[in-house]
Amino acid sequence: MDKLSPTTFFLLLVLFYASDTLKIKLVAGQTCTEILGECLYCESKCNKRYPGSTFDCEPSKATGGFPACVCSFKCPTQCRGGGDVRCSAECGPECCNKNCAAKYNSGSGYCDNSVGHNLCQCVYACS
Repeated sequence: MDKLSPTTFFLLLVLFYASDTLKIKLVAGQTCTEILGECLYCESKCNKRYPGSTFDCEPSKATGGFPACVCSFKCPTQCRGGGDVRCSAECGPECCNKNCAAKYNSGSGYCDNSVGHNLCQCVYACS
């Protein structure tokens, strides 16, 4: 096997230290979890909702010690967009959430008044 050149060795050394110092993630993707009720048919429920997911039915603190179906899957990338409605007395947070769920894949909504107007904002899985 050939020896590394001094320049290559130096660059690898810098990358090694920078990855820890700058918290560079060399492996992309995080794992998300969702509790899908009781453990009955857990594997099929997880795979139907999140193809390629894994599942667990162990009792945990998150479920109050009861066995529940917990799916683990690669977190989807989230995008944001407008819900095309303003939040008001007629259309509050629940209405905004329903509009976003109907408009976007895995969408959910919230009312945001940070810009002076009470706007419906959506968060959804990017495709």
